[in-house]
Amino acid sequence: MTEQQPFILIAEDELPTRRGLWNTLQAWSQGRYELQTAENGLEALDIARTKRVDLLITDIRMPGLNGLELLERMKEERMETVSILLTGYAEFEYARRAMTLGSVDYLLKPVDHHQLIASVERALNKIAHRPADSPYSPAKPLKVRSESIRKAIEFISREISNPSLGIKHVAEYIHLNPSYVSVLFKEETGQTFSDYLTGQRLRLAKKLLAETDLKIYEIAESVGFSSSKYFVKVFRNESGMTPKQFRKYHT
Repeated sequence: MTEQQPFILIAEDELPTRRGLWNTLQAWSQGRYELQTAENGLEALDIARTKRVDLLITDIRMPGLNGLELLERMKEERMETVSILLTGYAEFEYARRAMTLGSVDYLLKPVDHHQLIASVERALNKIAHRPADSPYSPAKPLKVRSESIRKAIEFISREISNPSLGIKHVAEYIHLNPSYVSVLFKEETGQTFSDYLTGQRLRLAKKLLAETDLKIYEIAESVGFSSSKYFVKVFRNESGMTPKQFRKYHT
């Protein structure tokens, strides 16, 4: 195998399902992709710390570290990956949270093998054709000197879907005075907290518009806007087009 081969990691605690996923993708890939399995989220995280995971296929419900927690830990540790979530629970809240963490699809168990292959092909196609400087690419980790602001940025990333997220929540998390955090945040990032938060929400919204079929109001909720009407207004002011126009142009 060469280093250029995309690496697909399957994290699934149920042995029959794990074997089925691996066998299906192994037969489909015909050696074009490197495949590896993990029995749980902790094992998957250990693997991701040793090699870049291009595509993660993970069950949501796993002991020790579930699928969403795994994605959050990988994001905290600056591990960029695209993911497909598997679950036996058809709940929108799981899908919404997954989309904010880089998931491109959400499959219900038992997984149909044709749907699995189609989902993997879509994910790999997005990976291969996503420009590094596209308007909906994830923001590169800001280089900040302050450990407190680094933690603040990680907290914002995890809580971005919370519409009530504010400087007080961040300050409480990093155990500093809100006024001091506001000043330090501007010094470290060159942006006010409010501008940074809005910018991150819009960046994530653009990614979801371009890479998913979520409805506008679902995206607005996913990235922390209190209403779809307000989301459309802010989006238009920033980009000069509506979310619907943006989606049409970028898909």
